[in-house]
Amino acid sequence: MKTRLFICAVVPMLVVCFAAGAQSQTSPRMQAEALFVDAQKALSRGDTQTAESILKDALTKDPSFTSAIWQLAQIYESRERLDYARELYVRGLQQDPGASWARERLARIEGSLARATLDEARSFLNAGDYDRAIPKLSSYLGLKPQDATALTAMAKCQLAKGNMTTAREYVARAQAINPGNADAASLAAEIDKRTRSSRLEKALSNAQIALMDTTSAKNEKARAALQAVLDEDPANSWAKERLADLSQSAAAEAAREVQQEKAAPAAVAAEHGRKAIDGSVGALTATGRFVLAHLVVAILAVILCVLAIDIRRRMARRSYPLEGTITLIPILDIVSLINANLRTGRLIVGSSEASGEIFFEKGEIIHARCAGLNGKLAFHKLMDIRSGRFFFHNHLPNVRHTITEPLSLLLLSMKPNEDGGAEIDRGAGREEALTTHR
Repeated sequence: MKTRLFICAVVPMLVVCFAAGAQSQTSPRMQAEALFVDAQKALSRGDTQTAESILKDALTKDPSFTSAIWQLAQIYESRERLDYARELYVRGLQQDPGASWARERLARIEGSLARATLDEARSFLNAGDYDRAIPKLSSYLGLKPQDATALTAMAKCQLAKGNMTTAREYVARAQAINPGNADAASLAAEIDKRTRSSRLEKALSNAQIALMDTTSAKNEKARAALQAVLDEDPANSWAKERLADLSQSAAAEAAREVQQEKAAPAAVAAEHGRKAIDGSVGALTATGRFVLAHLVVAILAVILCVLAIDIRRRMARRSYPLEGTITLIPILDIVSLINANLRTGRLIVGSSEASGEIFFEKGEIIHARCAGLNGKLAFHKLMDIRSGRFFFHNHLPNVRHTITEPLSLLLLSMKPNEDGGAEIDRGAGREEALTTHR
């Protein structure tokens, strides 16, 4: 009796254990095949949603199960989800390259996707929406990398975004495929023109900064910077005038040095003459003695007046106004430059973000105003401007002093810029060329 009870208790447990062991030893492929059968049953009932879910589970069990791949691809194709269907057909052909029927379906899907994507890209391009046209063109070129028309359209988008190097690369690819492409040739010419203009703007900015330098090496730096402008634009009248001013200033400096060298002997002769005059003073009348005593003083006064007028004219010639674009020269660099050169005047900043003024007295900031703000708050707001134009005038109007801290403390009080550096590809518009007026 005990033996019979033992067998009745143990046998069912053994059966359960063996069944569990058999199930655990089932391979992933067998599990995937079982799921595939369930998916076919769902499809026969017209339940594509359930079939899709089961086929995904089957591919999770065995990613290389091509039958599930083909079936799921056809479900997506029937729903017009062509991008998903394409991905599955490509995946299946990687495992079964001999499936010619799948290759034909893939070619048909890629043709449909390419046409739809190109139509969307052209629509965005015609509307000037380059940020949305670029990813569409990238997707299309992934399907049709040798399409010169699409390459040219991509170059046009990149040029509008200001990405000269990228635009040039796409134009080169288009011209390599179709050398006679008129649109690509026109874009290449436009890219060259804008590149030269950009170099000229940079050269003009460098020349502006060099002309503000008051160190002893100023003339050589300024000449080199102005010559760089003329290398880019030989007909630039501003650079020619500034070079002429530098030459005139150098000539005046040389002449003054010569006069100073000659002044020493003249001073000795004047001293001897004065002594001779002093010896004969006793024989002159009271009026004559007065005139002779003050004659030297009068002559010196006239000389000092002439020198003062000459110095004033020289300083007027050297006070070059500064003007440019903030995208080329950050506003902080301009403020630091004015501070380092101890300049007095007014810096005007104009931008779509904000507009305002910063006032300098011997290099230090004494007042700022911007969008209804004054003092440090206005200065901090102006320091956040990343695009626009600036103008510096060597004239300081009467303004109240709202800032007493030196520039170093003002900069320390600024909050870190949370927006980060811009790219280069932040805007499609291009700043107007930098110009300077006398």
